[in-house]
Amino acid sequence: MKLHACGLAFAICLALPPAPAAASVGQSFAFTVARAPHPLPLDPALADAAWAAGAVPLGTGPWQNVTTRSPARFATTAYLLYDDQNLYVAFKANQAGVPIVATQTTNDVGFGSDDFVGIGVDTSGTGSQVYYFETTPRGIRYQEANENARFRPRWSAAAHIDQGNWSAVMIIPLNVIRVPRGGKQTWRFQFVRGIAARGEHLTWVWDPIMQDAAAGAWPVLSPDPRFWPAGQLDLGAAAATRPKPRADVFGLGGIGPDRNLVQQTNGTFVPMHTRSYGVDVSVPLTPTIRFVGTLNPDFSNVEIDQQTIAPQEFQRQLVEYRPFFAQGAAYINADSTVRAPIGTNVQPPFLVFYSPSVGPFDSGAKVEGTYDGDAFGALTFHGYDPTTNNTFSDSAYGFQHAVPGGTFTYWSDGLFANHSVAGWDNTIEGGVEARNLSNGMIYVGDYSFEDGSWVPQGHAHLGELFVDRHKGNTEFGLSYLDVSPNYNPIDGYTPNSDIRGLQFFANYAGATPAIKNYTLFIAGDRFLDDSGAVHQADFQYFVNAVFKNQFSLNGWGAAVGQLRSYGIPAGPGCAGPVLSTSSFTGYPCYRDGVTQPYNLYQLPVGYGDGTPTPIDVAYVWGPFGPEYVHLFTIVTSRPLAPGLSLGLEYDGTYERTFSTGVLDSQWLRRVSLSYNLSSESSLSVGLRDINGRGGFATQIGNNLAIAFHERFRTGNEIFVNYGSPAAGATLNRLLVKFVFHAGADAGT
Repeated sequence: MKLHACGLAFAICLALPPAPAAASVGQSFAFTVARAPHPLPLDPALADAAWAAGAVPLGTGPWQNVTTRSPARFATTAYLLYDDQNLYVAFKANQAGVPIVATQTTNDVGFGSDDFVGIGVDTSGTGSQVYYFETTPRGIRYQEANENARFRPRWSAAAHIDQGNWSAVMIIPLNVIRVPRGGKQTWRFQFVRGIAARGEHLTWVWDPIMQDAAAGAWPVLSPDPRFWPAGQLDLGAAAATRPKPRADVFGLGGIGPDRNLVQQTNGTFVPMHTRSYGVDVSVPLTPTIRFVGTLNPDFSNVEIDQQTIAPQEFQRQLVEYRPFFAQGAAYINADSTVRAPIGTNVQPPFLVFYSPSVGPFDSGAKVEGTYDGDAFGALTFHGYDPTTNNTFSDSAYGFQHAVPGGTFTYWSDGLFANHSVAGWDNTIEGGVEARNLSNGMIYVGDYSFEDGSWVPQGHAHLGELFVDRHKGNTEFGLSYLDVSPNYNPIDGYTPNSDIRGLQFFANYAGATPAIKNYTLFIAGDRFLDDSGAVHQADFQYFVNAVFKNQFSLNGWGAAVGQLRSYGIPAGPGCAGPVLSTSSFTGYPCYRDGVTQPYNLYQLPVGYGDGTPTPIDVAYVWGPFGPEYVHLFTIVTSRPLAPGLSLGLEYDGTYERTFSTGVLDSQWLRRVSLSYNLSSESSLSVGLRDINGRGGFATQIGNNLAIAFHERFRTGNEIFVNYGSPAAGATLNRLLVKFVFHAGADAGT
């Protein structure tokens, strides 16, 4: 019945006329960036006559509305100039008849909830060094870099609002981005704009392949830079001098009976000696290559709330936040896009190195950076895991070479692990990708080999061949995936093993007069294991649509599938009683195989998504493993006053076990309140409660967490935290940490 409904929806949606697509700019558009005749002032009125020479050309057409996939309704003019010290960027934004939203008052807090303008810069020309800098009508600053999730340089912005229009100016020092060399060179640029009251995003140049994203997640750092226009610059040698080194020394103290409880990789909090001091350093070896080191890294107050009661078929991937692992992380995981059933939502990517699997550690060293078309990184770290009494000394590396525009790429990465309890494990991976930007074809090959005492049979592998056509509004992909039994790098992420077979997906994006944009997506896979049985099979269909009346469907459809589990006998060999069951592999015995359905049908509805006051409601139901589940979710956020924001979430889960018929339930309630005290300080309060019983809630309890943070003009920072947002229940601890900062800016 659901399949029939989906087919009907596809027929209706495909019959709707898509919005006309803008011309593809690709690699054909290039311009010369104007050199500033003198340093420009931070004046949003743009009174200096030199700005006129920096007006960027329109190229192949007007600004595009990415959300509606049509020409932008509101005019935007962007300006760009440079000298050997700075990039100078300015905008004039028309917004007559639509409210200008500017509620945030603290830098780096609440991105996407206000209007903004921004510039994207790729100093490598190959996508390995990509930056975004954005500012709001209040001059609040945000920035992102693909080299470091903690990128927080010091730069300047100012803005001015005047009768339905606003303007902004940004001054970005060249020493906060990686400038490869002096002389003539080609960078890639993009200009973007967000209109919060309409939940819409605008872009200077656009290709139909480029996709929109939720507020706060757009613009994206990858893979769009391959379509950005090329800007020609001629820099002096001083623009590419080696930046200053950076050192952050922290001192930490705490009170309360729980002050020494520390989160482990399995989510539990166990007693450990909390470190009262430590240091993180970053020393540039060249303008684009850095040595990174850490000694006694802090692990006391960096946890974030990632609790959920949603059912998980495979292990969840968590967000990494520790400074040592964050810097240059993309260079270690050289090309993770090919390590999953591509295009499907069934499971996240396979990763040779997955740093959240590493718990508290004692020291680490890393070299990471870029050189011409190469991006690379190598690290080593050492530590002790008190939950398993295991000492470890592990290393990982990544290397990727890409030609400008990303038409040809090859990569390799690897992991070399030595654990006192688990044994040793070495994994090396390599791959290649070729793209034809004219016809949209993509070809990928990837192979990984694992060897060590950690692997039950001593050796394991992963291989994938993939072909894809991404052109205009459509994308089709077909691949063959082969993951041997027990392939599972010890510091990596492997959602499932012992699978081999075909997978496919198809995607279509468009717009109509009544629908801002819609996406139709189908995918499927069918994997056998070494016994010849179907180990995993899935079929998915989803419809996303954003309507002109602010309602949206955020993934209406279903994911239906099956997963086979086997009994693991006591041995020796395949004899003896079954001790446990595993869906990871039944190799070599394949005893007592049982196939269970994992079918979830979902109906999510949103209102005002992308605006400052979204509300989302979802109902999900179906047989999920050993239980039949019903999931209910409602979440909203809204500004209460300038600088004051409220977030609310209420989730419920009913599950009835097939074997016993017992009905269990769980409920999650989450309230968050954040207050921006100044442009560099904020206070947040989070209250979360999970109660009930069942198999999905990882931790039951009530948790109150309070956090204050301030960054001083010197770059020094103070953190005051009560509790921990990651715990299942309130931790009775108050931690105060002061970070003494010297040298270059954080994350640079």
